[in-house]
Amino acid sequence: MRFTAWWPQLSPQVWILVAGRFLSQIGSGIVLFYVPIYFVNQVRLSAAQVGLGLSSAAMAGAVGFFLAGAITDSPRWGRRRTLMLSCVISVFADGVFWFAQSLPLLILASVLMGLGDSLYWPASGAAITDESPDHQREEAFAVSGLADALGSGLGIVLGGLLIATANGYRLLFVVDGVTFLMFLGVLTVMVKDTYVQPSQNATHSGFKAWRLALLDPVFLGFAIANILFTTYINLMESTLPLYLTNFVQPSSWLSLTPENIGILFSVYVLIVAVLQVPAVRVLQRYQRASVLILSMMSWGAGFLLIWLVGWGAGWQLILIVLAIAILAIANVIYNPFAVALVTELAPKPSLGIYLSLNAQCWTVGYLIGPLVGGWALTQGETTAHTLWAVVSFSTLIGALVLKQLAKFHKKDLASKQNIEPLDYHSYSD
Repeated sequence: MRFTAWWPQLSPQVWILVAGRFLSQIGSGIVLFYVPIYFVNQVRLSAAQVGLGLSSAAMAGAVGFFLAGAITDSPRWGRRRTLMLSCVISVFADGVFWFAQSLPLLILASVLMGLGDSLYWPASGAAITDESPDHQREEAFAVSGLADALGSGLGIVLGGLLIATANGYRLLFVVDGVTFLMFLGVLTVMVKDTYVQPSQNATHSGFKAWRLALLDPVFLGFAIANILFTTYINLMESTLPLYLTNFVQPSSWLSLTPENIGILFSVYVLIVAVLQVPAVRVLQRYQRASVLILSMMSWGAGFLLIWLVGWGAGWQLILIVLAIAILAIANVIYNPFAVALVTELAPKPSLGIYLSLNAQCWTVGYLIGPLVGGWALTQGETTAHTLWAVVSFSTLIGALVLKQLAKFHKKDLASKQNIEPLDYHSYSD
């Protein structure tokens, strides 16, 4: 009884979406974590080539996010059909990954995967928002993030087992395709599209809606910080495993094989699983932008420890575990509050547009991350080590941007509510 009272009381449709996402993330975790290692160490492409190939997913995502923003708010498509299209395209991407033994096929597979992924996020965020009142949105997105992390973590562990037992890198793509097919089945049978499009006036339709969103100064301030956040996430997912594998010197009691790195990253999954909902409960009383500042500084501390890993002989395991723990906390704090802030900024008829523009930040971050990471790892050991210090320093810029955003947004809300800014305490209520 105590557990059920403590656990978020969300709509059944939200729980179904969360369960489906968990299934698909098992496959995604299996694939995305090991793709750079597979194509560098097995296919023998260079780190720069793999970085270029993975960055093509971000370029395809740029197109996909705009498409998602349009069809997610469309009465003809809606949230559910957009999610189904995302699954179908992702299955085709896994088929191309299976055959890929060259850079052109890697680029094609990445383009398809980026397109499928880009259709998912705006539609999923809009569907969860439709089923969640404002005071529950952080918790709804926290539970969704928990499903993402648990699915990805389980995928990483299963991928490590497949590689260790059968050297089955290519089997990873089969498992990923099967999990997307399972998610497609969940969407087909169990999910209903309950969104009813509000009557739109001229200020919230067509190109005018896109223009208003793009000229929203508060949202643009958030977008700058969000590009930094998503770059950090990509560096952790795609560059950090390869860096630990190829650039951190093993000791007599630590062998940084892909399998062992997968086990180390299970610490990340455990922390996310344990802290996702409690962190939201503790931080929900604070301004969303202020919570994001805390996340930004946590990213900086985690990457600073990664920089120390490259120079601290004999202490690598302790530093890696501590860094991964701090990066996990940073991600736990970031995800639910960032999406909740976007849903607050967005007018209801333009929710899909704002969420698609928010997702475009992921496009830019996932374009910058592989290019910068791949270039740094190609330049040699010194540049590879220095990368993490530079990334850590950049979080100070992000924190300053978020501090100004918090002030601007507080004044904006106060003027809209016709009250003094000092009377405002929390916009998450």
